[in-house]
Amino acid sequence: MKKLARRVLTLFMMLCLTIGAQAISTEEEIRLGAEAAARFEQQYGLVNDPAMTGRLNRIGQQLLANAERKDLPWRFRVINIDAYNAAAFPGGFVYATKGLMDGMTDEEVAFVVGHEVGHVDYRHSIKQLESAQMRRLGLIAIAMGAGGGNIDRNTATLIQLTDAVIGSQYSKGDEAESDRYGMRQMAKAGYDPAFALSAFQKLASQSGGGTPGFLNAILGSHPLPKERIAQGSELIVQIPYSPEIMPPVNLGGGGDERLYQDATSAIEYTLSLLGQRHRDSLQRTAENVALGRGGPGNARVVRVTAERGQGLSGIENALLARPELKQIGQAFGAAVVDAGNNQVEAVVLLQGGY
Repeated sequence: MKKLARRVLTLFMMLCLTIGAQAISTEEEIRLGAEAAARFEQQYGLVNDPAMTGRLNRIGQQLLANAERKDLPWRFRVINIDAYNAAAFPGGFVYATKGLMDGMTDEEVAFVVGHEVGHVDYRHSIKQLESAQMRRLGLIAIAMGAGGGNIDRNTATLIQLTDAVIGSQYSKGDEAESDRYGMRQMAKAGYDPAFALSAFQKLASQSGGGTPGFLNAILGSHPLPKERIAQGSELIVQIPYSPEIMPPVNLGGGGDERLYQDATSAIEYTLSLLGQRHRDSLQRTAENVALGRGGPGNARVVRVTAERGQGLSGIENALLARPELKQIGQAFGAAVVDAGNNQVEAVVLLQGGY
């Protein structure tokens, strides 16, 4: 019995040493990613428009200022596909589609690209290759042996490995981790993380029901789930972001001097990003309710307050935390007013959705 126990322990230690030896180094990761990127570009083609590629590279470089892995040859390119999508391969090879670049603002692109950079920074694809499942298939062991301890591009195994990279599907945990990463990085680069919501909305509306030709992408093998959009609104309030200064109170007369007109427009936009529908009649009613001039009628009322010094971010975060706004497709009107004592108040009227 003791001999059997020692034998099992010896085999376990040998297995641990073997697993450690099979870990993919940064150099091997870059070679593997470069091979996958080359095959990817050959299949789909690149967009050579200097303005479009320059815009993507500018946004990408802003995000890289706070990336963890500075030792990678990061590269950003536009792939010639009209659908909205993005992909990233090990080693820092990041792609956005032509459709995504045409259809998204800089802020939205910053979130999507930041999400993809997160997959590389966290080594999500590489960890899949190093997983127990891949070891059981023997791919890593074969590659390491054929290359004398390094991945050899002339081996058939490299083809299998690059296929695995291009066709990999990230887990829900990986996607959530990269969503948080993308929001943090865009905020550090000066982009309001609330724009992640509009990126989610556009991706969801454009994803359809089909499977893309490549799975290592933000949309994966299925349309963007609505739950991920809801999770995004919860994540945003946790992201540190320098508050914007509150715009001046309206001085146009007519008894509405307490209204923050520019802030009201900003809140309207934020609610639209959450999937709500602005309605002019509710807007007029919301302004009257905020100024104490009447009741909401048959609309539901949501009120939140924040310190004036917190700027627009404070009032937006307070709204994003309200459960009444989780339901997508409600009609709304909104107004922001000076509540006195260095406080601001947002009043939102809602109809439908329940």
